[in-house]
Amino acid sequence: MERKRSSVTLLLVFMLLGITTAFGQDVDKKVYDADKYFKIRNYQEALSLYLEAIEAGVDDPVVYYRTAVSYQNMFEINEQVKAIPYFEKAIAKGMDQLPANVYYDLAEVYHKDEQIEKALDYYGKYKAALKGNQGEISKVNRALEVANNSLSLMSSPKDITVVNLGQVINSQYTEYNPVVSADESVMAFTALRPNTGKTRSSDKFIEEVYISYNTSGNWSQPKPIKIASNYNVGTAGISADGQKMLIFIGGADGTGNLYTIDKAGDDWSTPVTMGNKINSRSHVETTGSITPDGKTLYFASNRPGGYGGLDIYKSVKTEAGDWGEPVNVGPEVNTKYNEDAPFIHPDQWTLFFTSDGHNTMGGRDIFVTRLFNGKWTAPENMGYPINTTANDNYFTLTADGRKGYFSSDRKGGQGGQDIYSINMPEEEANIPLTMIKGRILNGENNEPIPTTIYVVDVESGKKLDFVYQPDPKTGNYLIILPPSKNYDMIIESEGFLPYTLNINIPGQTYFYELYQKIYLKTIKQFEVVVGQEVEVKNAFYDTHEDAVTDIRKTHEATLVKSDSIDMYDLMNDLIEAQDQEGIDYLVSLINMKNPIEDVNFDDARALESAARVYYYDESDESKFEQKVVNGKTIFSLPTMYVTEEAEKQKNRNKGRSTTYDPALLKAVIKVYFDVAKSELKPSYHQQLNEILETLNKYPELGIQISGYASAEGDEKFNRELSNKRAIAVLDYINHKGVVRRRIIAKGYGATKTESSNKEESRRVEIQIVDLNEHGREVK
Repeated sequence: MERKRSSVTLLLVFMLLGITTAFGQDVDKKVYDADKYFKIRNYQEALSLYLEAIEAGVDDPVVYYRTAVSYQNMFEINEQVKAIPYFEKAIAKGMDQLPANVYYDLAEVYHKDEQIEKALDYYGKYKAALKGNQGEISKVNRALEVANNSLSLMSSPKDITVVNLGQVINSQYTEYNPVVSADESVMAFTALRPNTGKTRSSDKFIEEVYISYNTSGNWSQPKPIKIASNYNVGTAGISADGQKMLIFIGGADGTGNLYTIDKAGDDWSTPVTMGNKINSRSHVETTGSITPDGKTLYFASNRPGGYGGLDIYKSVKTEAGDWGEPVNVGPEVNTKYNEDAPFIHPDQWTLFFTSDGHNTMGGRDIFVTRLFNGKWTAPENMGYPINTTANDNYFTLTADGRKGYFSSDRKGGQGGQDIYSINMPEEEANIPLTMIKGRILNGENNEPIPTTIYVVDVESGKKLDFVYQPDPKTGNYLIILPPSKNYDMIIESEGFLPYTLNINIPGQTYFYELYQKIYLKTIKQFEVVVGQEVEVKNAFYDTHEDAVTDIRKTHEATLVKSDSIDMYDLMNDLIEAQDQEGIDYLVSLINMKNPIEDVNFDDARALESAARVYYYDESDESKFEQKVVNGKTIFSLPTMYVTEEAEKQKNRNKGRSTTYDPALLKAVIKVYFDVAKSELKPSYHQQLNEILETLNKYPELGIQISGYASAEGDEKFNRELSNKRAIAVLDYINHKGVVRRRIIAKGYGATKTESSNKEESRRVEIQIVDLNEHGREVK
């Protein structure tokens, strides 16, 4: 019995030894396979197996080290910082079994995790372990410099809240390089998305350009812009008016160039290269930014002759309209590291860019420099928390200086890089520019008209070389101008003669928004075009000092209506604090209209409105003014001074007295024609000449010519015959020196008459009228 019990025990021991051996072999196999993946840099597969081995009890410094390195090579910074405890265990378990750079690797992850003092400690340990390796010493010295930059900037953070744009814009993948129009109405960005296999099947991910529109303070669901290319496509920049986008299209062997696409409604054109002065064959041009006048381009390139890596270059358009030879902006901006993503603000002297040089906090940081006396100031780090120890880049700022957009792969994001926004501090936000947002429409049908706009500085006579092209599908345009200037807008609209509007920009010290609508109509007298009417309606902020408060309130109202503030919580807080002033102010914000969306161009009390009619037969008025823009001579109708014209028309009839006998307005002369004839009979000349004498005596008087057609026979023939008869009378008066401005033409169509008096249907009536009562300008 005892012998049997001993045999069972022995058998159990052998079984346990077998299980243990098999288990050990299984763990060894996991480490072996993990090592294979690690050596070919498949860190994702390696990491999974290393973690299983550690869970199974492996307590080896090399396994800990390789687990840490695998984490360090993950795509997300949230994953990368998980390397810290594994590096620490590896060092604690056996530093003699690890490569010397383990200190540097741990310091780098501490740095990304914003544990700067620990990072400095381990960078120092790595430097102390180096024995004369100058390359590594330079590398760690730079790392120490960057870590100290981080410590300094994080010790005095800016009072700025960084806001993730949320799930409408951002995803678990990467979104970066937001480019935003000056008025914040359009935003495009580059998105990295899984390849569906429909194109470029060899690529796991595809970069595409997505577009989103701002509606009442909220960004719409982004949609991709379809751009045919065998390579990745990304955003590079956008014009201030949002009508022209710069895009990057990749090429073979890591090259890539800049192209432009133009907006028409919701559609975008096919890409057009920016030319061989901007693009180089064997290198890369990544991003660009155009000044609002369209004359100057800033872009990034790694072409030969720079200071190292990517540099920022400047190109100015020639008089022929081509981009000139690029010039490096110089060592004040460019370093031996990478400078990328230039954004020139509409003020044309503030330049933002991204760099991993200068006093970066780590990775890529956003910097700002300003142009003074032809030289760029020393770049200034935008500070923490705009910049972090992660990659923060691709900054763009609205024209009013109040809101910035950028992308970052910082901790806490939704995946990869996300797009963020910030509200700039008050001391930096208010930029004294004027932004004109307008629309040109056909006054007959409210449809947009293909138009070209030139802008000329009146005082200096200096032209602004950019030619503004309103959106052909909406008629919308956006122009940004500096303060204290007087400008002529020379406008060429299809189907109309060129005309000029004078815009007087006030000398304000704050951002100023002007909303403008222009309506165009042809002036016809019995189907003959004899002139055109230009009507301008301007709606703008008050130009007094308190306008700053109004503008700020408008932006706050937009914020309250967005999802970024819970106004109910805010209201409860104010009620609990018994802050009646705050409650009243919040209510006013909730009820306030957004002027961008709700400008009432029919409210005469809030507008500056003026109309001017140009008649082509008046030599004193239709004498063209000669304008030279971009080497092109434009003959424009006389300039309309909108502000002065509006005031003049507003007060046209105030205090006016008449000198003529009112009985003159009551007389009606009838001119009759023979059947199917349109010749004016000489017997009427005397009566018409008497009218001419009256008009010569009283400049405020004009005449109304009314044509009538027969109701019998062919309608079209009768109408045309009626017009010819009226024109015969009109021509007689016009040729006697009465300009068409003093003639009001009206066609009444068919006239029903008794059979005994059919002559009435073949008549033209002439009546003297007061031009002021008909809204006509009296010269």
